[in-house]
Amino acid sequence: MIEINHSCRTFLHKNNQVMIRVRWNNRKNEVGFSVGCNADPDKWDKENQRARYNTTHKVGGRTVVARDINNRISQFLECIEESFTEYSLNSQLPTKSELKELVNEKLGRIKEEAVPDNPIEREKSFREIFNDFLEVCSTERSWSESVHHKYVQAWNHLNSCDPNISLATLDKNKMTELKKWYVKNGYRNRTTVKQFRILKSFLRWIDANGYPVERGVLSYKVNLTVTKKEVTFLKYKELLHFASFQFPKSKEYLDRARDMFCFMAFTSLRYSDLSALKRAHISNGNIEMYTQKTNDRITVPIIENAQKIIDKYSWYHSKNGTIFPVASNQKLNDYLKEAAELAGLDREIVETYFIGTQRYEEIHKFYETISCHDGRRTFVCCSLALGISPTVVMSCTGHADYESMKPYIEVADETQKMQMEKWNTHQYKSDIIESLDKMNPTQLKELCEHIRSIA
Repeated sequence: MIEINHSCRTFLHKNNQVMIRVRWNNRKNEVGFSVGCNADPDKWDKENQRARYNTTHKVGGRTVVARDINNRISQFLECIEESFTEYSLNSQLPTKSELKELVNEKLGRIKEEAVPDNPIEREKSFREIFNDFLEVCSTERSWSESVHHKYVQAWNHLNSCDPNISLATLDKNKMTELKKWYVKNGYRNRTTVKQFRILKSFLRWIDANGYPVERGVLSYKVNLTVTKKEVTFLKYKELLHFASFQFPKSKEYLDRARDMFCFMAFTSLRYSDLSALKRAHISNGNIEMYTQKTNDRITVPIIENAQKIIDKYSWYHSKNGTIFPVASNQKLNDYLKEAAELAGLDREIVETYFIGTQRYEEIHKFYETISCHDGRRTFVCCSLALGISPTVVMSCTGHADYESMKPYIEVADETQKMQMEKWNTHQYKSDIIESLDKMNPTQLKELCEHIRSIA
């Protein structure tokens, strides 16, 4: 008999799924279990890792009471404890797949099937394993359509590299061959690295579910030069210019596209949140909503510029209650390019990237690259330029930490100027204080009277 130290933590995933994370073997091994139900974050007790007593949870069109959620959690935890006890009595340390299989068996998730007299076993093909991965993970992790598409795209790339690819032939040399395929087909290094990251996520799932993965595949390093991504955004003066620009009456659609962009720049909303924004989300001068992409709850104060846009479209009424007539993402991006060009947003942007070892440099006008997401970047950069605390900015954008906000931050010229200007303003204030100290009471009285007369 051996003692297996382990820990269990119950938490809510970003999509509000109730999850249990199990760690053992000095935290070297870790698996996650989906309890099979969702909970409302506002009614979740983080300290006790349970749904709050006597609460009702309406998530994703389903209604579940706290008692059922907590009973489900307790059932899982009991099965996990029983599994570790069995392995402890047998002096055996379970692997990830072994623990998961035993827990699922105790939960009744694995049903025993009748074995035929002459069973013919057939190994699943690599494609069938990939299909299982899509089916299981898209449900357990509540994937959006875009996430599903990313994995299918990575699979298609792998098959284009080798139409006869199999799990047995996917080794370190094949990974190098795939890297060369990306370079040969003109993919930028940043894209190649991203695609390898997606592929390895699938391969880690394969490994965790007991399929053999060749040595060196999961630890394979792409080793390609990736330059820092150019963050495009409107500077503060450019934003105000764009917001007030008068478009011809014949191009009313550009006026509307500009307003949608500026609203995102004044509030930090993504396109998906702008499209879903309803009057019910606006309360006491704030936008309060769960983001479409990450399900994070955000509270964004509505500044005057944003309120003007809301008032401008007060005439608009939709069946689903949204407050803006938002075009499709693709159309809005097209309209923005036309609007930005007409408004003279022609600042040059230099983009440097690598394909393999070859370095490339391209120069674009801002209006050629502008997109909906630049509105969100503009909010972050202009807020920082105006001296707003990064913590406040993060509370509006929904970023969990500084690391996740990094891609959106670029220290703009205005930021540097405004911060360095403190040297001048400080000296100016020091001169005033020094002059006041030298004044006698009569002079101070005369100064106060003068200030009153011109106030």
